[in-house]
Amino acid sequence: MGRQRKATSTTKKHLTKKEKENRETQEKKIKLDRDSLVVPELLKHNEVASEEFIRVVNEASKIDLWDNLDLTTIVIYCDAWSHYNEIENIMRKTKKYTVEGKESEKLNPLINAQDKYISRIMRCSSKLGIATTDRLKLIIPEPEQKENKFSKYIVV
Repeated sequence: MGRQRKATSTTKKHLTKKEKENRETQEKKIKLDRDSLVVPELLKHNEVASEEFIRVVNEASKIDLWDNLDLTTIVIYCDAWSHYNEIENIMRKTKKYTVEGKESEKLNPLINAQDKYISRIMRCSSKLGIATTDRLKLIIPEPEQKENKFSKYIVV
């Protein structure tokens, strides 16, 4: 299996002008609309998930990163975020990190559930570029402006 293809603007590979034009044309063809990035009915009953959806979509719109096909991943992320928060609130109120078992105390099952939601949040945030480290991969490196050391000898 080969490596994932990078966008023309983020690749470090040297491309000819024709290769760049071809790739940019292909990328424009796959760019989709963003009109469906509104809170879906599935999340409207959950205030925390709805607020998170609105927050991340508004923030991501500043860099025009997502389109309609990302909606499912965004919904999964927001749903996991709301469940994580719900479990966190329960844990803070009860302060029960262990529960009575048959023979001894064992770890509260809510902690395991919370870990699963954390894992889901991290996977989705990685796919969506929510984490700063993932967005850094998308930054277009600007070429350094090197000053010609002989320019001081040129008279215009």
